[in-house]
Parts: sequence; C-alpha cells; structure tokens
Amino acid sequence: MIAKPALLHPADYLDPGLHAAEQAGIFTHQWQFVGFAEELAEPGRFLTRQIAGEPVLVINMDGDLRAFRNVCTHRFARLKAAEAGQDSGLRCPYHGWAYDREGVPLGIPGNQDCFGLDRAAKQGLALKRFALDRIGRFIFVRIAAEGPSLADAVAPHGELLQRLSDGFGPAFSQVAQPWAADWKIGIENVLEVYHVDAVHPESFRSVVDGSWRVAYQCPHSIGHAGMRAEALRWWEGVGKRLGLLAVPGLDHYVHLHLFPNLAIGITAGRLISVQTYEPTGPGRFILRYRLCLALGGKEGAARAAVESHLTALNETLLGEDRAIAAEVQIGTASADRPALLGANEDRLMQFHQTLLALKNTHRLASGTPPSHPADEERQENRI
Repeated sequence: MIAKPALLHPADYLDPGLHAAEQAGIFTHQWQFVGFAEELAEPGRFLTRQIAGEPVLVINMDGDLRAFRNVCTHRFARLKAAEAGQDSGLRCPYHGWAYDREGVPLGIPGNQDCFGLDRAAKQGLALKRFALDRIGRFIFVRIAAEGPSLADAVAPHGELLQRLSDGFGPAFSQVAQPWAADWKIGIENVLEVYHVDAVHPESFRSVVDGSWRVAYQCPHSIGHAGMRAEALRWWEGVGKRLGLLAVPGLDHYVHLHLFPNLAIGITAGRLISVQTYEPTGPGRFILRYRLCLALGGKEGAARAAVESHLTALNETLLGEDRAIAAEVQIGTASADRPALLGANEDRLMQFHQTLLALKNTHRLASGTPPSHPADEERQENRI
C-alpha cells in the first residue's frame, strides 16, 4: 500500500486553538515582509502591522529603521494608530511620553514631580524591540529575538529579491482587503493553477497558456507558467511604448512563495504583485498587495492608462479568488477528512507537510498535547 502524504485536516482551518498555535509556533519565528524601503525613506515615516498578535511599529528614526512594539510602556496606548504616515518623533498621543531612537522614554512630562524615574528606570521602560532586516527595498521584521538571519531564511531566493528590488519602481497600486477565509486557504489558492479555467476564465486564463513547472527549496517554492503569445505581445508593446526595462530571466510568469505567507508574482519581467496573507483569526485574514512596474517607464497618459488597466484586471482576479476562498472556508466547516490533492496540486502538499512538521515541532518543544479530537482521524489519513 502506497503511503499517503501528510495533509492538513479541515479542523486546522477552523480551530481557534490551532490559530493561536500557528501564531506562536510559526509567525513569531518567521521573517515577515512589512513594506518597501521607499515607504520609510524619510525621518519620521512609519508603518504599523500586526504580526503574531504583536502590534508592530516600523519607523525611520533619524535615518535608521527600527521595529518596536506599538504600545506606550506608561499606560499602553497605541503609539501610532494609522497603518502608515509621518510624524516628527516617537511620542505617545495619550500623555506625551517621548521615546528616543533606542525606544527609551527620555521625555516624560512631570517626571521629576510625579515619577522620579532616573536613567536606569527609564531604560527599564524601553519599548520592546524586534529584529529588522532588509534585502534591497524589501523590509522584513521578526518577532522572535533569536532565529536564522534573513538571508538564510529566504535562501536561495535572496538574489531574486535583490533583482526585483533593483528592477521595479514604487507601487502604483496598494491595497489591504479582508478575506473571509483562513490564511492557509489563501496561500493554497495561489500555489496552484488548477482552478484557473473554472475561476478565472476571462482574467488570468487570458494571460497564461496552461503549462506549469515547480521547483522546491523547502520551505519555499517557485512556479513557472508559460504565457499566451498574445499576452507576451501585449507586454512587449507596453514595454516599448512606456520604455520599461524588463528584468532579465523572467520572460513569462513566475510565482515565488516565501514561507509562510509572502507571494510574489512576476509577469513578463515587467510587473510584480507582492502579496502578504496576514492572519487576523481562524477563518479570517488580510490580503495586502502592491503592484509595481519595471523601471525606465515614462510618465504620462499612456502609463496612467496601463496602470489603470492592470489595477482593474488585478481587482477582478483577486475578487474571483476572494469569493471562491470564502466558499471553500464555508465548505471546510462541514468536511471530515483532508482534501484530495492531485499531482497538479503538489505545491499544496509541500505547504501542508511544512506546516505539519513545524506544528509538531512546536508541540514537542512546548509539551502541549494535540488540541482537538480530529488528531486520531488525521493520523489514520496519513497512512
């Protein structure tokens, strides 16, 4: 009897306890893409994110990028409420506590009369700081204090990230949208092209020709899809008309998945879509995406028309995915066995096995027993 591969059980998309375990055992320890360097280019520019349950503030402090817990250590107000912006400094909006570049509250109104905090006491109230690193323009944050370097974590794709960083301009479209599905369903959706004919007959199917090959670099993977001749001609014409400099070696459609939740689609070397699937609860996530054109383009009406067309096409494609993902989430609640995956869904198999291995490692390390009754049934399905 041929052994079946280990796959996720439907309960893994639904159980609040498993969602919490993923946050603690996976997202806490993995580097998370938070934005591009140009979004933080000036002193005072900031981004806020929620990573593994932690409110994170990434801010340019006098030219240096720092990542802090986005909570004042006085009475716990959020330091920054907006997802992005620029401020003159790092100052709590509630009582005016001001923090220096190291996250130490050096400006405390009424300190001498009311608190009497000396330098050492202030340092003890410093903001919790998180690891931050970058590859080119790609900025990443890691919640855990210890772990692999960013270069090691994304290997062997650091060179590709650098090429994309050097070859594409700032985002012309940037959106964050809530999805009524578990983040894993969102990732699974972009890891296969089997659904394209049924879900995207007029959108993505007009771009790709159906051919597909995958290379694995555990826990990551990269897929290559052939593009239709008419789509390639369209991009060739757009490239010449706008003066776009195609990134070499990326002639068709390339899709990179950096575990756990960063997906980058590259079309004809002239367009990238950078997507993060950010869990907000069991059965819910935020899809955050950016669209960027290759460098060298000319400004003007022609470029604006191309960007408008690409934005609309992307909104249509993602709208189709968003709707079907919600249906899968609803159906999963009634399922009692793992999904049946075919050879054309092999990237999902690798994704499932990576998640299961990490989950089991986390349980062994924490001494936590399996948290739901489906474990025995799921074990039978692995045989």
